[in-house]
Amino acid sequence: MRRRGSLAAGLALAAVAGLAGLLAAGQFRPAAPLPAPATVTLPAGSYAWRPFGAWRRDGVLVPTPLLAATAPVPIHVMRDLVTRADYARCVAEHACPPAEAGAVPAAAGGPAEDYPQTGVSWQDAQAYAAWLSARSGRPWRLPTDAEWQRAAAERFGDDGVAAGGGDIAARWLAEYDRTTLLRGRPDPVLRPSGGWGRNSLGLADMAGNVWEWTQGCVTDAAAVGEGPFVPSEPYCGVRIAEGRHRAPVIDFVRDASAGGCGLGIPPDYLGFRLVSDAAG
Repeated sequence: MRRRGSLAAGLALAAVAGLAGLLAAGQFRPAAPLPAPATVTLPAGSYAWRPFGAWRRDGVLVPTPLLAATAPVPIHVMRDLVTRADYARCVAEHACPPAEAGAVPAAAGGPAEDYPQTGVSWQDAQAYAAWLSARSGRPWRLPTDAEWQRAAAERFGDDGVAAGGGDIAARWLAEYDRTTLLRGRPDPVLRPSGGWGRNSLGLADMAGNVWEWTQGCVTDAAAVGEGPFVPSEPYCGVRIAEGRHRAPVIDFVRDASAGGCGLGIPPDYLGFRLVSDAAG
């Protein structure tokens, strides 16, 4: 036992000495700490939000209501969308898959790495959040649908529509008309970070031409008579991308304009920003 202990101690000392030698020779360097992203803090409190899904009373479609939500603690929202430079670090460390290749029309001004990262799926955004959490020592995640609505403030394109009675086709047409109005003309020109300005909370590029992935899922609900609505199990085969309007997009899609968008006119681009429940 004594010999085994001596051997283990000797191996440990040798490992420490070897690591010290590598450090001294400059052959091993720990990953440099990541610069903390600029954030905007949303305080704890109550706010209103509109769920995404089909809500029925006695089997008849009704307008999706505004609901009350409560943030029990402050959340810290990235001021800017994740940029190409940000995402490239994750790819370089083999923690994120490369983004969708392809030409992106860009406005003049600023280096390419300062543009928002586009051509990424919900799954890619999840990988980035896990990597950033590990590298920064601070938990990061995609916002919920409700949190994004709150953060967008006056730039949230409220897509609530009259339900059209029991006529599902009328409901779809009303939703299409509303999202078309909110969407406006397609805008394929990508702007540098901050190119769409800031909202009243100081968050940049909310509801620009880069839609943002959220954790949100489609949630239907039903009520009987004057009773309360009972939500169904959320359908998370698609995730809610937020922009000028909301769009349910399949989670592995990187370019919704080429398919995979479940409602209305598809987003120009897909990108993301993250939130943290822990102060920096």
